[in-house]
Amino acid sequence: MPKEPSRLIMKAAFELFENEDEREEFLDAMEKGESKEQAMIVLEDRPEIKAFPRHRPLKWQPSFVERIDDSFRPSKHPFYAKGYYYTLDFSSIFSASAMLVMDKPPAKILDLCASPGGKAIFSWRAFKPELLLCNETIRKRAGTLIGNLDRCHCTNSAVWSADPSVYARRYRETFDLVICDAPCSGQSLLAKGDDALGCFAPNMIDMNVGRQRRITGNAYHCLRPGGYLLYATCTFTPKENERVMDWLLREYEDLEAVEVPHLSEYRSNFSNFPSYRLYPHQGLGAGAFVCLIRKKGDRPDHPSVIEEMPCLWKYGDAVQSRPRVEELVAPEEPKVDKNEIIRITSARRIVKELGKGARPKPPKVKKPRKRRK
Repeated sequence: MPKEPSRLIMKAAFELFENEDEREEFLDAMEKGESKEQAMIVLEDRPEIKAFPRHRPLKWQPSFVERIDDSFRPSKHPFYAKGYYYTLDFSSIFSASAMLVMDKPPAKILDLCASPGGKAIFSWRAFKPELLLCNETIRKRAGTLIGNLDRCHCTNSAVWSADPSVYARRYRETFDLVICDAPCSGQSLLAKGDDALGCFAPNMIDMNVGRQRRITGNAYHCLRPGGYLLYATCTFTPKENERVMDWLLREYEDLEAVEVPHLSEYRSNFSNFPSYRLYPHQGLGAGAFVCLIRKKGDRPDHPSVIEEMPCLWKYGDAVQSRPRVEELVAPEEPKVDKNEIIRITSARRIVKELGKGARPKPPKVKKPRKRRK
């Protein structure tokens, strides 16, 4: 395992699996880095899509999802550019499918960590909400998110870039569903053959736990009574998964974990509440964790109101007005004349010297050179 110290992976394997055979299967999958399972969210039914080489659907597989054979490249087909489907790893479908057990379709959805947009597009296809607000805190990633929502014709969608605490203050008890595909150590990326240096390092895990608690704590305040929080990661350590959810359930007594019957065979043995795990050696993708949380109470009949909503982009904006990546990274700094910088620096030096009781030094005057006779 050249990209990650084998000692840390071995230690994690012993913590995850008591059965030696399963432990070896997990380690083998991580070492090979080939645990990919192509899937697509079908956004517009076409007979041609049914002809794509695909695998037989699972019993719990959503009707609008297809598992595609590895030999086929759906992103190269003209239908991809037209937005007839969205491609992703099937482990993301595993996580997103938990939202399908909600007792009522959500009218307003917030995806707090949305880019590149897989779970947001899944929720839009499943529920066609009145509003799908997608947030991406890292602004340079917002361009990809906007491009995918626009290409897939996700009506009533919008993109903003703000810290989760802004939503907790501005949109308190507003959303019926909050999706939190939290930033994590990304251990499953190794199973896909991607670089994920340090993903098993304890300091990396602890850093992510702090972020995950802060994000989910803010997400709680955005939930209406009867609303749902979908928490998902692409990592395996219980610290970033079950323990974060355990903390959230203890911190807010009006939250409860929800059973997801169609994922019962994947139920985690690291918690006494319903949560679910997928591993790379199970043949359905690189791996994932998901837990569905419900805020107790009855959802109000009246819809929540959002009067003014700042956003980088909303569906219906002209494509050419879409923010460019360089615009999303940072605004251009005003240019300052170099002579002005020299004058400001000199003035600050003089003030500093006067404050010490010293007289300002006279400026040096360059003496003219003497001419030779």
